[in-house]
Amino acid sequence: MVVDDHPMWRDAVARDLEGAGFRVVATAGDGPQALARARATRPDVLVLDLNLPGLPGAEVCRRLAGRSAASPDEPAPRVLVLSASGEQEDVLEAVKAGATGYLVKSAGAEELVTAVRRTAAGEPVFTPGLAGLVLGEFRRLAAGDTASPDP
Repeated sequence: MVVDDHPMWRDAVARDLEGAGFRVVATAGDGPQALARARATRPDVLVLDLNLPGLPGAEVCRRLAGRSAASPDEPAPRVLVLSASGEQEDVLEAVKAGATGYLVKSAGAEELVTAVRRTAAGEPVFTPGLAGLVLGEFRRLAAGDTASPDP
């Protein structure tokens, strides 16, 4: 499933994924629509923008991927965030909300296709440079340092 508020971007991503052999079960242009369509279609992978009208992408992620209601009969989708932002705050918020991966929109079609395949397999996927940021935050939290990281 592809969720983005820009129709041309959303359609292009869906087309690239379908061209690579994926079945796109739904698309959505805002947060509430994303929740309803994801619950109706139960996608394996949700390619999700963070900047959505109606409900932010991080909250959509939290409600779908981080939800405690997921069961073996209805597993939660894996979420690959595809965002224009590579800001530390956005990346960490998405990961905390349950995202499996995070790509910036400057990624090429081949990188996106590979990331979706890896996300579907449960592998963490990050735009180069962002993996270190996430790992650093995890280590900081594991060490018990609850102070905010330096920007």
